[in-house]
Amino acid sequence: MAKYQYIDLNYLNDLSLGSKDFMQDIITSFIKTTPDSIAKMKECVNTEDWQQVGGIAHKLKTSFSFMGMDSMVEVSKVLQDYGLNAKETNKIAALIEQMDKAYVLAEEELKKELLQLQN
Repeated sequence: MAKYQYIDLNYLNDLSLGSKDFMQDIITSFIKTTPDSIAKMKECVNTEDWQQVGGIAHKLKTSFSFMGMDSMVEVSKVLQDYGLNAKETNKIAALIEQMDKAYVLAEEELKKELLQLQN
């Protein structure tokens, strides 16, 4: 397994018991669903639907954990807390933007890993 800057797939590899198909499925699902989740959170900021931001962040926390993106797991926890408790709402948009940028960087590495898994 390659060494990456933004992701660490050791946990996912352990979870998959070395199954390349399982890893491909989880990575593909992450790439497919995460941008929509982040976009939905941005929409929720505009409508001030803090509960939904918290709920989406809760779901993303596990996904980021699978990809070894520990800093985004922490951001997800903060967003979950801020959203579900409607506190520090002025900080939510910036945290979502931070998550979006981290995802874009990670996506490149994940696509490289998918190519390696297919060989």
